[in-house]
Amino acid sequence: MEALELWPSLIGVHQYGDANNINPLFQRIFMAMRATDPEYSESDTFYASRDDLLHRVKLNEWNQFLEFAAGAVRDTAKKANHGIWPQESVDLQIQINGIWYQISNNGAHHDIHTHGNCSWSAVYVVDVDPNTDRITNTTYDQMNGITRFYSPLFERLGGAYMDYGNAYLQNATVDFDPTPGRLLVFPSWLPHQAMPYVGERDRMIIAFNASVHRQGVSDEIAGYAAS
Repeated sequence: MEALELWPSLIGVHQYGDANNINPLFQRIFMAMRATDPEYSESDTFYASRDDLLHRVKLNEWNQFLEFAAGAVRDTAKKANHGIWPQESVDLQIQINGIWYQISNNGAHHDIHTHGNCSWSAVYVVDVDPNTDRITNTTYDQMNGITRFYSPLFERLGGAYMDYGNAYLQNATVDFDPTPGRLLVFPSWLPHQAMPYVGERDRMIIAFNASVHRQGVSDEIAGYAAS
């Protein structure tokens, strides 16, 4: 017998080695930006900046983080396209199409959504309560502030016939604890959400969308049949 696993959904998990030094700096910058935003109110439990941080932050530390982020997208895309991309080496161009930060607390969350106009998206954790404190929340416990991804087969559960033979459909979500310094790179079409969060520290993340291109060569791999 031959068995094929088709259409996998790959999530790249990366850890930024300089997170302990850089995250406090990012935290101060983002808090200052939020404080000077005329649309921000202290009563807001959720805040999202504009997606124009790429050139809005002008620091060497920020540029170093962007290099790490672009490398994470490149490595994840290479892994996902193994056996599909041509064997010969090509120069890749990683384009960050939009990058922003979010701050949440007091039960704020981001409902299920996907991202458009890009092939890959990512979320990087800047700050959150220590894990031992985060999971002791009496309302949300282990789910407090996690990022949840939904299987592309999730919609098949709605009204579907379930028995032991299709038990693989029932593992429909995967959760990631909010770990400072961790960058998750995932397909832009993969449904995900940020669960409600309550903590002494705000849950602060950086998110961005990216596209991958071949420099000087068409992105097209497979040709289209003549009509």
